[in-house]
Amino acid sequence: MFIKCKLKAIMLFDRFLLLNQTSSGKRFKLLRNFSIVSLSTFILATLWLAVFYRQRAIHDLIILSEENNVALTQVFSNTLWPKYGTFLSSTQTIPKQTLAADPRIRQLYQDMLDQFEGLHVVKVKFFDLQGRTVFSTELSQIGNDYSQESGFLTARSGTIVSQLEHRDSFNALETTIKNRQLLSSYIPVREAGAKGKIVGVFELYTDVTPLLEHVHSTQRAIVLGSLLSLAALYSILYLFVRRADHLLEKQYQQLQESEGRYRQQASELEQTLSELQQTQTQILQSEKMSSLGQLVAGVAHEINNPVSFIHGNLTYVQNYAQNLLKLVQSYQRHYPNPVDEIRAETEAIDLTFIQEDLPKTLDSMTVGSDRIREIVLALRIFSRLNEAEIKPVDIHKGIESTLLILQHRLKACPERPEIEVIREYGSLPLVECYSGLLNQVFMNILSNAIDALEEEAKKRTYQECLERPWQIKLRTSLLNDQWVQMAIADNGPGIPQPVQQRIFDPFFTTKPIGKGTGLGMSISYQIITERHGGILSCVSTPNQGTEFVIQIPIQQSVGNANSASNVN
Repeated sequence: MFIKCKLKAIMLFDRFLLLNQTSSGKRFKLLRNFSIVSLSTFILATLWLAVFYRQRAIHDLIILSEENNVALTQVFSNTLWPKYGTFLSSTQTIPKQTLAADPRIRQLYQDMLDQFEGLHVVKVKFFDLQGRTVFSTELSQIGNDYSQESGFLTARSGTIVSQLEHRDSFNALETTIKNRQLLSSYIPVREAGAKGKIVGVFELYTDVTPLLEHVHSTQRAIVLGSLLSLAALYSILYLFVRRADHLLEKQYQQLQESEGRYRQQASELEQTLSELQQTQTQILQSEKMSSLGQLVAGVAHEINNPVSFIHGNLTYVQNYAQNLLKLVQSYQRHYPNPVDEIRAETEAIDLTFIQEDLPKTLDSMTVGSDRIREIVLALRIFSRLNEAEIKPVDIHKGIESTLLILQHRLKACPERPEIEVIREYGSLPLVECYSGLLNQVFMNILSNAIDALEEEAKKRTYQECLERPWQIKLRTSLLNDQWVQMAIADNGPGIPQPVQQRIFDPFFTTKPIGKGTGLGMSISYQIITERHGGILSCVSTPNQGTEFVIQIPIQQSVGNANSASNVN
């Protein structure tokens, strides 16, 4: 723990030195960093202030204009509604063209012009409660249906709604205006004051362009004033920072003398820590595999004794059963008419069925005991508890024992069909190796291949899995008179290139938390390269599959054996 803390402190100090050097490696970057950060901060603060002012001013403008539109609506209710209210409320049956040409519409249009003269109102509409436009200063819109318009629906429920928008061209009162900012307000029209019944919806368009231009000019003044103030502040701070930069540069000259020593010490500590972590990982895994090997060998031994007893006696049982059946058949031939008691017992036990089924039952028991003996032998071969040293072994037996242990994961299940295992074994001599460790490598690679195929199967339907069956191919070959090669390939999703570069790193895993430790492939790499002096490589293509290739010498050199013994 102390080594880790010291290493981190040295690395942080080293980063501090690197961050404060110039491109020439002789000066601090304090002035440049201060200039960039402070100017950026000043500009961002000014922009934020300008944006904040503009948003606030536009918000206040909308509220003020909306209040003005409400007042104009009240004027309409007080002055024009008593005169035109009865007519406007009874136009549902009047056709659109007739309504637009009605003289009262023309008179209302003229009264509107007189009422809003000198104001910034550019357009007025009135909707009845059914959403029909019964009046508009743009006569072509009279009779249009706005019953589904959100603004109309909101105003009809008693709530005022306004929206600010820019129009490139707009048909205003007796003219066409261009490039203007307009505020449209949907306002409920009440029959008798603020508490009266809603009789319609008034829509006013107000030209707020002059007010917005005033906001923009004020915003520009704020930005200019802020920039001038911040520029003065920046000048004062620059003088202080420049002085601090000179002081730091002197201190840096002193720190530079010890920088090399700290870097070397940090490198040595980092290397030591890495070696300690790897050694700790190897010790833990070695103890784990040793305990596992003892457990597997003990279970195999305990199972082997009773199974051997059963298997050995099955031959005698078969002979006894055959002799007894022959004796019964002889009795049946010579005494075809037994006494009533024997006939009744024969029918009760269904002697004919027993004569047919007993040999089949004994054959099934023999097959089952043979299977158990094969599994026990596979466990003993996989654990290799009595073969801790290097010795010549049959590589194929190690692979087959591993496959037998993983057989339950290869079988078909409701989510996917069976994973097919294709064997392409070459003719190999006995290979000198740590057989238990080599079996561990086979187990890690095969387990990862099955995991990858199972994860990919979750993304497909059962029928899709049948159309492209999952396969694991095992190939062995003799490279030359000194080396052998073993390849394990699957047709799964493959491994992305960034992951391939880290697949043998300690503690690196792509599996969910709790499912993988990130040690399997790292330890497998150490077993092949360090303990056997071989090569372990990975070749993968996305959506096509992954292949791990193991190459080891047929005879281990003295150096490899000593290295392996030291690690153990």
